[in-house]
Amino acid sequence: MCAREDGIRRSKDLRAEIGKFPNSTNERKQMSKKTIKQRIALVAVSALTAGVFSVVSAPAAKAADITTAITAAGAAVADGNILVSGNICAATSASLTAPLALDGVSPDATPFETTATGKILTVPVGATLTVGGNASDVTAISGPLSVLSLAVTGTSTLAVTTANKQEVTGPATFHAFSLLATAVGTGTIVAGTATGTTPTTANTITVNIVAACSTGTYSASKSSVSATTDGTTSSIAVANVDVAVTAASGDNIYIMVDGDNAYDTALVSGSYSVSATNGALVSTGTTWGTAPAAGSLSSAVQATTNGILFARIAPASAAAGGTTVVTITHDGTPVTTKTLTFLGEATKINIVSATSGTVSTTSTGSTGLIVFSLTDAAGRSVPGDISLDSLTASARTPAITEGKDATISAAVPTSVTAAAAAFPSPGTTFGVEGFDCTTVGGTGSTTLKLKHTQATSLTSITTEVVALCAGGVDTYTISTDKASYSIGEIATVTITAKDSTGAAVSDATSVGAAGIFTFGGGTPVVAAAAADLFSKGVRKYQAQVTTAGTFNTVVTIAGGTTSSATASYKVGGGDVSNAEILKSIVALIASINKQIAALQKLILKR
Repeated sequence: MCAREDGIRRSKDLRAEIGKFPNSTNERKQMSKKTIKQRIALVAVSALTAGVFSVVSAPAAKAADITTAITAAGAAVADGNILVSGNICAATSASLTAPLALDGVSPDATPFETTATGKILTVPVGATLTVGGNASDVTAISGPLSVLSLAVTGTSTLAVTTANKQEVTGPATFHAFSLLATAVGTGTIVAGTATGTTPTTANTITVNIVAACSTGTYSASKSSVSATTDGTTSSIAVANVDVAVTAASGDNIYIMVDGDNAYDTALVSGSYSVSATNGALVSTGTTWGTAPAAGSLSSAVQATTNGILFARIAPASAAAGGTTVVTITHDGTPVTTKTLTFLGEATKINIVSATSGTVSTTSTGSTGLIVFSLTDAAGRSVPGDISLDSLTASARTPAITEGKDATISAAVPTSVTAAAAAFPSPGTTFGVEGFDCTTVGGTGSTTLKLKHTQATSLTSITTEVVALCAGGVDTYTISTDKASYSIGEIATVTITAKDSTGAAVSDATSVGAAGIFTFGGGTPVVAAAAADLFSKGVRKYQAQVTTAGTFNTVVTIAGGTTSSATASYKVGGGDVSNAEILKSIVALIASINKQIAALQKLILKR
C-alpha cells in the first residue's frame, strides 16, 4: 500500500476514534480517566504516524497550500497568538504564503492582528487545518469543523460543551492540534485564555467551507478595471472608474486590471488576453506605474501575476487617431470591453473671439484676449497651445501670454486677467491667449500670425488674428431702443463709448462706478456696477417702465470729455385714445357692410 493510501486510511481510523469520545456527562462519568488517557495516547500515535502536518490535497485544482511548520518550541507562534495552516482556497488579512495569526490575549503591533475586518479562511470540504497555541490557550471550535487530532504537540484536553461546539485547552507549554472541514458551511475558531472567551474580530477566524476551490476564476464583482492616459503613476487608478478613455495625438491609453477571484484574493494563475480593433496596437505588463514597451500587434497574452494586468493601447496612426474597441478576458472569462478614442493632431486653429486691450501710460497696458480652439481632420476638438510668429510682432503688440491651453475636457481659465469676462462659456475646451498693448505703438490694430506645432509630425499650422488696442472712455452717447413705451414694458438703454482717437473703447474698459444711469418713469432691472465692462465700445442696461409721461434717462461716466449724456422718451398710460376708438368703429362698419352685400347676392340667386 502506498504512503498516501496508508495516510488516508489512518486518518479515517483517527476520525472514527475521535467519534468514540463521550458526548454526554453520564458517558464521561462512566469512562474512567485511565481509559480517556489511553484513547488520547492512541490518537497521538495515530496522528503522528499518519503525518498530520502534511497537507491533504483539496478536491479542486489550483488550491493554495499554506505549509509553514509549527514547531514544538512554538517558534511560529508568538505574543499569545494561535496559528492556522493547511489547505486553503483563500485568506483575508494574511498572505497565502504565511500562517494566519490571531491574538488570544490582546492586540499587538503586527498587521494581521489590528485589522478591523477580522480573519476569514475559505477551504474545501475535506481540508485539514493545523492550529497552534501558546501556553494554556483555550480554543473554541464551532460549525462543520471537527477536531481531528489533539496530540500533535503537548498534552491537550478536549471538552464538547454543546452538540456544535468544541473547546481545546492547551497545556502549560506550546501545543498544536488539527481540524477537519467536514461539510459545506461556516465555522469559527476562537482563541482565548479561558473557557467561554467572548469572540471578537481580534481573536476569531471565520472558516467558510466550500465544495471546491475556485481560486483561478476571475470575479468581476471582486475586481477593479480602470483606464487612464497616465502610464507612470500607479496611484492614479480608481477602482472601476475610468480616468480617461480619450487621448491626444501621440498619447496612449492604459487599462489597469486588478483581478481577484470569488474569495476577493488576487488571481495567481491563468492568463489575460487583450485584443483591439481598427489596427490599434497592444502591449502588456504586470507592474502598475511601469508602462509596457510599445506594442506592434493588435492582441497580446499576459500570464497572471498577483492578478495585475497593465495594458498599453496605441492607435494605428498617431497623426490620424481613430477609435478602437478593446476586449480583455481571463482564461475565457470576460473582464472588460472599452471603446477608446485617439484624437488626431490639430490641422486647424479656430479663432473663437478676440477682445481689445487698453493702451496704458505705463510700458505695458492691460491685456487683450484671444480665445481659440484646435480641431483635427475629423473636426474633433483637440488639446494644445498656440504661440506668436515673432515676425508679426509689433511695438504696439510685442508678445502674447498663454492663459490656458485648449483641452479635451472642460476647464476654467485661470491665469489671464479678466478672462472670465471675455471667455465664452467658462469651463469649455477653448484655449486663451493674452496680448499686451503698449504706449509705444498707441491705439490701433496689429495683424498677428499664430501657430501651433503638431504633436506627432512636429510641423506647424498657422492662422491670423487682428489684435486691437484702444484707450479708455473719452466721449460717449446714449440711446433707447424705442421712442415711446407703454407701462410694463422693458426698455433697453445703450451706452456707446469712444476713446480720444474716436475708436471704440477697449473691451477691458469698465464704466467705473455704480449707479451711473437713471431712468425716469421706471426702475433699472439690474443696477450698474463699477466693474461692468464695455464690449466693442458698447454697454447696455435695461429698465422696467412704470409711470406714464415724458422722461429722460441720464448717464454719467467720469474722467472723459463727455460729462453726461441724456436721451428722452415717452411713456403711455395704457388708455385707448379717441382716434383709436374711431378707427375701430370704422373697421367694424366696413366688415358689417361686406356681410350685408354677401347676403344680398345669396338672396338674388334664389
